[in-house]
Amino acid sequence: MQKRKKLILRLKFCLRLAAIAMAAGLVVLDQYIKAVAVRMLKPQGAMQLVRGVLGLQYTENTGISFSLFEDSMVMMWVVTIVTSAVMLAGVLLILSGRLRQASPLCAAALIIAGGTGNLLDRLLRGFVVDYLEFLFVRFAVFNFADICIAGGVAWLTIWMIWEEAQHRKAGKKSEK
Repeated sequence: MQKRKKLILRLKFCLRLAAIAMAAGLVVLDQYIKAVAVRMLKPQGAMQLVRGVLGLQYTENTGISFSLFEDSMVMMWVVTIVTSAVMLAGVLLILSGRLRQASPLCAAALIIAGGTGNLLDRLLRGFVVDYLEFLFVRFAVFNFADICIAGGVAWLTIWMIWEEAQHRKAGKKSEK
């Protein structure tokens, strides 16, 4: 029995490390894509990938989401400090073992990766490199890190709704 408990603890620890490794890998991928965008897309500005649907548009976002507070150094530093605190809290939450299932761990890893990718841009460049643009609708130019954040938030939201539904379902069965 003792061996089984140790094995379970090791597996849980490995799952937490895998989530951190996933986040780190996604940050590296994000930074690589942005470096390619700076090197290859910046000189030409824009190009279509899928006619009328998706394009590449090099943009230097000095603001926050949707270019809010653009060119405000005070807001950039506020966002940088808050993002740093949230990313650190997320890593500590993963390492603490309080997230025990794969879904919230993966969702947290996506959010941390996206936040860290954009945070690195702010710290190293003074702006976030955005390059993806939907052509069929008027929407902000965005990047891979933004996709990670949105995907992680969506995944976590769906998982929380699912868990709550399962909890309520189990509660109704026990009442009978």
